[in-house]
Amino acid sequence: MVKVVVEKEPCIACGVCWALAPDIFELDPATGKTKIKDPYKKDDNEKQSVGEVPDNMLDTVKNAAASCPTNSIKVE
Repeated sequence: MVKVVVEKEPCIACGVCWALAPDIFELDPATGKTKIKDPYKKDDNEKQSVGEVPDNMLDTVKNAAASCPTNSIKVE
């Protein structure tokens, strides 16, 4: 499993990550920021959304992270 973290403060909710990885990321209507979708979400609060995705989704999540204009997505 690969850990993914969305830092919500710098996120501008541009939607690039949702377009590139719609199974992993979505808009959080409560914060207006990106969050990790179920079943991958492990923790979600106003500061960050943390999740784990299967290894076979690594390239997809790395591509979304690299395309984020504010570098809000970290892949560990």
